[in-house]
Amino acid sequence: MIAQFLVNGAEGSAAGARAERIARAVGPGDAEIVYRDGSRRRAVAGMAKASRRARPRVIWAMDLAVAPVVAALTRSRGTKFVVDTGDSPAAFLEQVQAGRALIAIARVLERVGYGSADCIVVRGPYHAEQLRARGLDARVIPDGVDLKLFGPADATGLRAKMGLERKFTVGIQGHFTWYPALGGGLGWELVHAIALRKDLPIHALLIGSGPGLSHLRVLAEDLGVGDRVTVVGRVSYQDLALYLNACDVCLLTQTNDPSSWVRTTGKLPGYLACGRYILASRVGTAAEILPEEMLIDYEGRWDHAYPAKLAERFAGLIRGPERLTRGADLRGLAQQFDYERVAEEAAALVRSLAN
Repeated sequence: MIAQFLVNGAEGSAAGARAERIARAVGPGDAEIVYRDGSRRRAVAGMAKASRRARPRVIWAMDLAVAPVVAALTRSRGTKFVVDTGDSPAAFLEQVQAGRALIAIARVLERVGYGSADCIVVRGPYHAEQLRARGLDARVIPDGVDLKLFGPADATGLRAKMGLERKFTVGIQGHFTWYPALGGGLGWELVHAIALRKDLPIHALLIGSGPGLSHLRVLAEDLGVGDRVTVVGRVSYQDLALYLNACDVCLLTQTNDPSSWVRTTGKLPGYLACGRYILASRVGTAAEILPEEMLIDYEGRWDHAYPAKLAERFAGLIRGPERLTRGADLRGLAQQFDYERVAEEAAALVRSLAN
């Protein structure tokens, strides 16, 4: 076997989808995917056992996480090891004010994972620059999107089904988290922006799952806008494009700190491919490729003034809805994230390491 992909997630997860695409490009019968199963200890044991059985020439750890990294350390002599990560764990834990022990573990994980890897793959150029400044070589292979599945589509029927006719719909797709130390999480800024402009027909469409959704529902009720938030939960990758097309605007908010600058995020390629109008914080890859009118300054690690900035942009788009058509101009930018191109680049790396 040429390659084995160790995924710190379940089948159908974002990490799993990336592994599946690359494995397919490596070739049928030449690649295997091992998903995380159960607790961390059980996952390490299961992945290590699978690697000893298969004896691949390349082990690709999908995400800088304990289970795939520790399992890879038990690999056979001569087996190459790739760490593929879209995050900086220690910087992220510092951002959300996690405990010292967790931050220390993350730093050890980074040191061990990067130090034992034959190749480090990251999703964005800033992350590569950050690692190179630490004396580590890194290769950029971005997040991807299936351009055969994602594109403009008529979502009129879906909007009607969800009761969103004649409503200015702002969508967020992702895993919804919540950080008590910061007082918010993904979607926090959107709910507050809606509450600031109750005079406007702004409606939130939250696509995904996660513990933060219950907090957002409570927040929306407390602010008197509970009826303006629709949660559709997790949808399949095949159906996601239609839900994105049901949005007038797609939101991409990242805090202005090192942990966010390293990300491309899988959301951005999907939004681009569907030709959605995007409002993004001026952080990371979005700041590099989106037009100025779609960027909003984000001040510091947690910008309490950001909802007001969002609300102002929403008001401007409602006054001039013809501007929303400019989202279609973004579709060309999605080509650089085409999964066929991304997967083939990764597969070429696998083959070069295997040889």
